[in-house]
Amino acid sequence: MSAYRWLAREWAGAEHYGTAVEEGALALAEHDGGYGRHGVAVLRAGRPDPAQVDTTTADRWRRVVVRLAEPVTEPAWLRVWTVVVGAGPPPPPDPAADLPALGPAVTPADRWRAAPTGALDVRVLAAATGVGDLWVGLELGGAGGDTPRVADVLVETGDDGLVTLLPPAYRQTTAGDVDDGDGLLGRYLGLLGATQEQATSVLDELPTLLSPAVAPDREDAPWLGRLAAWVALDPARLPRGEDDRRETVSSAVERYARRGTALGLRDQVRRETGLTVDVVEPLARALIWRLGADLGTSALGLTTGLLPADPGPPVLDTTALLDRSMLTAPVDAGLPVHGALAHRICVHVPDGSAADVAAVDAVVQRERPAHVLARTCATTRTTRLPVEVGTDALPGTGPPGLPIDEAHDPRIDGPAIRLGTARLAPTDPSPAPGDPR
Repeated sequence: MSAYRWLAREWAGAEHYGTAVEEGALALAEHDGGYGRHGVAVLRAGRPDPAQVDTTTADRWRRVVVRLAEPVTEPAWLRVWTVVVGAGPPPPPDPAADLPALGPAVTPADRWRAAPTGALDVRVLAAATGVGDLWVGLELGGAGGDTPRVADVLVETGDDGLVTLLPPAYRQTTAGDVDDGDGLLGRYLGLLGATQEQATSVLDELPTLLSPAVAPDREDAPWLGRLAAWVALDPARLPRGEDDRRETVSSAVERYARRGTALGLRDQVRRETGLTVDVVEPLARALIWRLGADLGTSALGLTTGLLPADPGPPVLDTTALLDRSMLTAPVDAGLPVHGALAHRICVHVPDGSAADVAAVDAVVQRERPAHVLARTCATTRTTRLPVEVGTDALPGTGPPGLPIDEAHDPRIDGPAIRLGTARLAPTDPSPAPGDPR
């Protein structure tokens, strides 16, 4: 069993030399509107509690792990120092006098030992005498604009590492001693063990990294963006809110089933622009004309009209006339009946500005089916009603008729003149050459 202890509760009792506690994290002290350029905090780790010492390898702290509150970005930096002293707080480490990271394998007592700059997992290389308390020095540095932030420090007994798995004959040194983990072989195998532990940790975290609900979403760990790319989403188009971002990625596969539909268009526009739009399909409001039915299906000029062409396919000497027929393939029979309405949608942006319409139209044009023509426009929510009604008076002139226009797809509709809601093919009153009329 490995004994351990967290040292963040010792922040207040630490020896601060240019450092301070900021929002629960250790940081450089403020200076002239920024931060100082250098500082050291010395924390007492002590010894393992007697109740935790249940094996011969749990007699002293062997490992120091630093937990950051946020990633350290250049030019800020951090370095860990360790020392074992008999009594009293030691003076802060002196880089010019104390041992560097490449010093002797075993560090003498009362002598600070530095770890490599930026290392967050440090092995304590003090002599295995079991006498004295462990002290941890955290050296922080920067250029004045930013500071490293340390959330906590963990010390644990661990064991002597992979070297203890070897027979004693393979652990003997040239001096005749047995390497207990602090020698050259123990340190080398410790490096391999640390690499293996890191790989194992990533494998253990895979269920978390691959879940949109809890995957990291930071610049230094953009796992949510990677998951978005794996389901064919553009990370740059994800919503800004964290909950919306995660929900968008987790529901992507389900939403692909309704992509291009009216429901899918409204949902995608809302996700990317935050606007609520109306998707209108003219064909969905078209009525089938029935003789003798109510006015809802047979109102002259409103729900009735003349066809621009025969529903097809053309029949020789009946509907197939030279220069007066529209050739329709058998698979498209009946298309001219609703040729002006089929495969068209209108997207209305209530009270939308020009920028809103442009943003919505960009989403609509990307998400619409390839065979559908889409138009985006702004509408108003207000409706004006007359405030004065005359008695025994004829109504004034109504609104002008629908203007002459051209069909969206001449291959289907042909150039036409609008009459009511129907289309009429243009006619030439003069008889064609050879026509007996």
